[in-house]
Amino acid sequence: MATKRLVRKFIEVATETEVHMKAHGLVTDKELEAWRKRARSLAHKFPHSTMVDIEDLWIDYEVQRDVIYKHVLNIMKKWDPRICSPGSACRIGTCNKIYLYDAQHRTLAAAILGFTQIPCAIVETDDPNFASYAFEMLNDTGVKRLNPGDLHRNALVRYKNGSRDIKNVRARTMQDQFDQLEIDLQDKGSRASDNLRGDNDYFFSHFKYAQKGIEADESGKVLNSILKSIKETFPLQEEIDQGCFIGLLELQRLAGTTPNLKLPNDWMKTLLDSIKLTFKSSALIHAKAKIQWEYTHPGAGWNAPVAMSNFLRELHLRADGTLPLPFHGEGSRVGIEDGNVAPGLFPQEIARA
Repeated sequence: MATKRLVRKFIEVATETEVHMKAHGLVTDKELEAWRKRARSLAHKFPHSTMVDIEDLWIDYEVQRDVIYKHVLNIMKKWDPRICSPGSACRIGTCNKIYLYDAQHRTLAAAILGFTQIPCAIVETDDPNFASYAFEMLNDTGVKRLNPGDLHRNALVRYKNGSRDIKNVRARTMQDQFDQLEIDLQDKGSRASDNLRGDNDYFFSHFKYAQKGIEADESGKVLNSILKSIKETFPLQEEIDQGCFIGLLELQRLAGTTPNLKLPNDWMKTLLDSIKLTFKSSALIHAKAKIQWEYTHPGAGWNAPVAMSNFLRELHLRADGTLPLPFHGEGSRVGIEDGNVAPGLFPQEIARA
């Protein structure tokens, strides 16, 4: 026998939800009243829903993520207009363009299937950053979260539109370093696409590590030095290796916290030049560091900052380097300095007795 579906009055569910949130400490009466007061005081109005000509819609790819073709195909295969909820769009100021910031894929599916109109909830606003804010709020808490590249692109848009929020300023400073050095900051998936691939010969794919470089020095000089030294030392490699990047960044951090230690301005290039006498490829340095770390720290997880910084330091010492590089202490050694080397780690022709 079929189970009877429970039907409840919506306002009862809302009341029950409020009681539950208060009972479990998720919200206080004071917080809730402040939120209610703020919400009621806003001059903004709800979007108005209407059928919009698809021909009148625009997509701002400084805000939107790139098209996911499989997503469009899946919608087309199972098309049902009853579940095609209104897309979210905005019209900024007196501009006639309607910018779609949510529902890109179902609108593309509708257009390809031959429909000329789509339901949209349109926000009228004078805020040039609205589409960016709305897109982030709609997607960063959903099933498919925005990736670091999406968030970085949004921050750049807001900076261009006049926002000087610290997050947006950092994003702009970070991007300036990559632009200056002609290195694309993009994920590997985009790099592998003919349509999305950047114009530069070099790329770096780890947004969060790049952000750590800016957090370490908001002027961008440290980030610039790391990228430049890796690019110039290993010019035949398209990708700026993340392991070498992390190791240099950690050494810089340690140097800044070590009393009376001052490294020369070109220490990063000097360090990598000495290591290149042993390993010609930055990707190989990264791979060998993992082998050596596992050999000397069996059972321990990969700790990239500690492992890479100490591996670079000990390779420098092995090459008779003289830089007074800092390290994390005795327990952090990776074995090269002590002669505890994983079998086959070094090329046979230069292996030391």
